[in-house]
Amino acid sequence: MYDGYRIGNTEGIYNPWSILNFLTDRKLVPYWVNTSSNDLIKLILTKSSSVKERIERLMKGEAIEAKVNLETIIVGIENNEDNIWGLLVGTDYLKVTEVVDLAESIYKVKIVNNEIRILFSQIIREWFSNKVIGNDLNSIMKDLVTLNLEEFKEKFKILVMQMFSYMDIGIDTAENFYHAFVLGMLVSLKDTYVVNSNRESGMGRYDIMLEPKDKNTNSFIMEFKVFKQDKEKDIEETIANAKKQIEEKQYETSLRERGFTNITKMVFAFDGKDVKIEEY
Repeated sequence: MYDGYRIGNTEGIYNPWSILNFLTDRKLVPYWVNTSSNDLIKLILTKSSSVKERIERLMKGEAIEAKVNLETIIVGIENNEDNIWGLLVGTDYLKVTEVVDLAESIYKVKIVNNEIRILFSQIIREWFSNKVIGNDLNSIMKDLVTLNLEEFKEKFKILVMQMFSYMDIGIDTAENFYHAFVLGMLVSLKDTYVVNSNRESGMGRYDIMLEPKDKNTNSFIMEFKVFKQDKEKDIEETIANAKKQIEEKQYETSLRERGFTNITKMVFAFDGKDVKIEEY
């Protein structure tokens, strides 16, 4: 909960503040992260879709490669990813696990411990709670996993309309943007689902797969497609192309091999802020 820090070549160092508070209160809760405002951390974690996608990987315990600029400039920090990772390493939210390219300041980094992981989870939840009016994230996720999909679709559309401007959704990056957005939502299911992204299955790589820890529960395959006016006549054709890709690439293979039978396939098709979701 509180270890994982490193000074020089000494590893396994514990956070003394958190240990002292635990000895006093006898509760395994985050102490250090509540000693000061995390507003700057919240800003940088929710500003960029690419940052959010990488945070999702960190939340799953993975180490990611990042360019770490330790000479962090605070002003405008959210606009420079090198500064973002430098700040998170310099303030001990992340730790370096491997030097990839010292000359280019490329390192592998990961979340230090469960105390910090809880902080990231809280930030993501607060972000959705602050942004979404009348739509609690937990209720949206419940609609999804219980296959109350008409409600899920309506709430998801409201999320998109409320939370994004057209400036957020660039033509060349739209698929990655929505992919990262949905991954951020799915973090709340980590206790009951394994969330996989861009993994191989069958003869291709799916966008997102939700694998329930209870095999009797519903599992999901999600594909994201952006309507391309120069190649498709309408968004319905976009959806048809996505379904064809799911079937031809046999994305459900890995789920079937592990004994999952309740599989719902979902296509998210976007045209700017207009979204259409179909399941089968």
